Amino acid sequence: MLQRIQNTVLTKHKKAAILFFALLAVLIVFILLKEARTDRTWLPEQVITATTRIQNGTVTIQGVRDWTYGEAAPLTTDWNDVSVDPFTIVRTWFLVEPFSDIEAVGHTFLSFELENGTVLSFSVEARREATEEYSAIKGQFREYELAYQWGTERDFVTRRLNYLDHPLRLYPLTLTQEQSQALFLSLVEETQTLAEHPRFYNTLTANCTNVLAKIVNRHYPGTLPYDIAWNLTGYADLYLMEQGLIETPTSKDEAIAAHDLTPYRTEVMKIATTSAIDFSRSIRSLISY
Repeated sequence: MLQRIQNTVLTKHKKAAILFFALLAVLIVFILLKEARTDRTWLPEQVITATTRIQNGTVTIQGVRDWTYGEAAPLTTDWNDVSVDPFTIVRTWFLVEPFSDIEAVGHTFLSFELENGTVLSFSVEARREATEEYSAIKGQFREYELAYQWGTERDFVTRRLNYLDHPLRLYPLTLTQEQSQALFLSLVEETQTLAEHPRFYNTLTANCTNVLAKIVNRHYPGTLPYDIAWNLTGYADLYLMEQGLIETPTSKDEAIAAHDLTPYRTEVMKIATTSAIDFSRSIRSLISY
């Protein structure tokens, strides 16, 4: 009798295990069969798919976001086409947005400074539909498409620092002018490729930081060795300090403090609707570099 009961229990466990793994297999197949698209009903701030073209040496980026923000809502919602002579790029900046109480969590993006004071920002993002909230867990299961977002630095900084009320740090990278120009052109090329062949975002393997690192290594092999900061993006500035791409004249902690825009929220809010060029010049006067 005892043996019969044991056999019955084992049979039920086997059936439950088989059912579990069958359902898991169906879920995996469903996830893998999902196709990335560009024609969903996106959040307003991500509604435009950025595209690029190069003609006679001039780069044109279509779909550059140039919104202005109050503390409670966007004030203007402009999208522009911007033409750039890549040989006028003089410097690349790296920005870190620690948007969580967890130190390892953060968003990163780049800004490219031109000779005339124009600063364009580039961000790798999870592109969300109008009804979606961001979830790091869902982001591992093809829930969000990948977005390469271009915008004015005024938009990107005030959106995060004032409108979303997130901390923000701004660092100059030690790239040469030629390296900055090459990086810009690499991102221009990758932007058009993504527009033509959409892909999925992934919290761990295709996020704001490691996509940038992979692009750099794809165009310039071996430049950026793998580090846990590729996945735990809140540590990205510390990683770049170790790679010598962010200078640390004293300590890492002092470098972070010297490039932190967060204490200057009030000052930044006052210039949030000035010209994009004046805005970028003004915020650089607030940090040590």
